[in-house]
Amino acid sequence: MTAVSFDRRGRRLRFTARHATVLDVRYVAPSIVRIRVTGSDLSDMVSEGPTDHVRVFVPDPATGELVAPAAIGPDVDGIVRPDRPSHGRDLTPMTIERVNEHTVLSLDVALHPEPGPLGDWAFGAVPGAEIVIVGPRGTKSVVQDARCILLIADATALPSCARWAREVPPATAVEVVVLSGAGSEGAAAYLAEQSGRSDLQVTPVHSIAELMHTVRARGVDGTTYVSAAGEAGAMAEVRRWLRRELELPRAQYTVSGYWKRGVSAFDHHAPLDPSDPDD
Repeated sequence: MTAVSFDRRGRRLRFTARHATVLDVRYVAPSIVRIRVTGSDLSDMVSEGPTDHVRVFVPDPATGELVAPAAIGPDVDGIVRPDRPSHGRDLTPMTIERVNEHTVLSLDVALHPEPGPLGDWAFGAVPGAEIVIVGPRGTKSVVQDARCILLIADATALPSCARWAREVPPATAVEVVVLSGAGSEGAAAYLAEQSGRSDLQVTPVHSIAELMHTVRARGVDGTTYVSAAGEAGAMAEVRRWLRRELELPRAQYTVSGYWKRGVSAFDHHAPLDPSDPDD
């Protein structure tokens, strides 16, 4: 059998803050709202892969004031951080398009019964509303040579899953295990519509225990790439399975904690499991 390469082309990007204005808002799933924004600052924005992320800063829900980082200057790398508390959360860029000579960025937000500042803002977002977008700091393409992509996600990672499914070659099989919960309603239809693929295999699970049973029963061979993202505690278990039980090469998987139960403004760059750091 020919060896599979799991290489992902990546590069650094100019790291800056960009002002943007809401163009329109619509639901693309029962609990996922798509917000399209535009603005001249977006003209050089790039995102070439599903693990890219931007930090979206929205107005304070109490005062309405938008406190956010600022660009150092045109064509300059770096930002000036605010000296007051701000409200920013990470999102996956869904598409960056040119529409009537304007750059339009699409962002999908999963809504929850107890939303934070971003969810509150997204629920009531209207055309003309202003936000600030920081990043992406870098971009990395999808794997091109894998025979299958196994995606493990909760509602917050469904936009990234849709990009994985959309951007891998058509011959690559895509399997998705979705941890059900608030925001995951209609996940299979959302993924099929946003990826343009009708051949996705989507398996809903209802607990971390069921998730781990499902992925262990499936297993991972040498032709499958795994991308897992969602609540940090659940993803730490997935990472231990991939890293310690299966002993997969580091190039064969990526695991990210988008949020952490009981922790406000969780930093997804923080180690998933401090007792088991990456080598």
